[in-house]
Amino acid sequence: MSQKQSQTRIDLNGVSRRLLAVRTTSGLPSGEFADSVGIDRSSYSKIEAGKKPLNLEMGFRVSEKWGVSMDYLYRGLLRGLDPDIATSLRKIEQGKIE
Repeated sequence: MSQKQSQTRIDLNGVSRRLLAVRTTSGLPSGEFADSVGIDRSSYSKIEAGKKPLNLEMGFRVSEKWGVSMDYLYRGLLRGLDPDIATSLRKIEQGKIE
């Protein structure tokens, strides 16, 4: 693996945008969403603001509870998601919230 590849970092702003999209589709306010996946409310608000990384364990809980893939949360890939969820998430990310 090249040095450049080993230095690739997770895009915190991208993760926070996608996490916000998942929360928006859930219809829950931030604190209740955090509670639904066992994340401390204060930590969750920092993650959603892009100031703290979403660790893998937390990402897995979001993935399992809300039916999104880890690939979506961390990389923005919509493949493999339920088509209705994928469509909603795409609209939310593009600012076309219905």
